[in-house]
Amino acid sequence: MPKLLKATYLADQEYLLEETRATGLFYFPGVVVWLLLFGVLTVLSAATKYGWSFAWVSYTSALSTVAGWVHLSVGTVDSYVFYFFALLFVVGLLWLIVRYLRWIRTVYAVTSRRVIVQRGILGRDFDEIPVLQVRGVDVKQTVGQRILGYGTVRVSSEGGSSLGNEDWKGIPKPFRFQKLIENAVSSMEPTGPVRWNPSQSR
Repeated sequence: MPKLLKATYLADQEYLLEETRATGLFYFPGVVVWLLLFGVLTVLSAATKYGWSFAWVSYTSALSTVAGWVHLSVGTVDSYVFYFFALLFVVGLLWLIVRYLRWIRTVYAVTSRRVIVQRGILGRDFDEIPVLQVRGVDVKQTVGQRILGYGTVRVSSEGGSSLGNEDWKGIPKPFRFQKLIENAVSSMEPTGPVRWNPSQSR
C-alpha cells in the first residue's frame, strides 16, 4: 500500500512500483548551515551582552574594537549585534519551515500504468503521464549529487505536456527511478500487430 501517495488514486488492477519525495539532502543543507552559524553567533553576542561566564574573549575583544571604530559604547554595539544575529536566526527558522513545507508537499510515483506527481499538503493536486505516452527519461547528476545519491529526473512525454517538461530535482536513486519508468513502459507496450501470411491459409 502507498505510504505517501493517496491510495484511493490508484485504479483497479494498478499497482505501485515506487513512490518518493525529493531527498532532504537537496532541501536542507543550506538552511542547516545558516541556523548553525547564526545560532552560534546569537549565543555569543547574548553572552557578551548579558555578561555570561562563557563569553568568548576574542569575540568580546572584536566587539570592543568595532565600538571604538563607530564611536559607540560597547554595550550599545553588543545590543545591535545581538538583535542583528537574532533576527538572522529567526529568518533561518522561517526559511526552514518554508523548505520543509516544500519538501513534504510533492510526491513522485511510478505505477504499472502512470507516472504521477502529487502536490499539496491539505488539498492535493495530481498530475500524471500514462506510461504509454512516455518517450524518454533523462537523468542529470553532478559529481556532488552522485556522491550524495540523488539527481534530477526529466520525463519527456508525447504531446509535450507541462508535466513532461519539468525537472524533478533531488530524486533519490534517480537511475533506479528511471529504470522503473522504462520497465513500466516496456510492460505496457503492445508486441505489435500479427501479420497475416497467405501461405498459412492453404
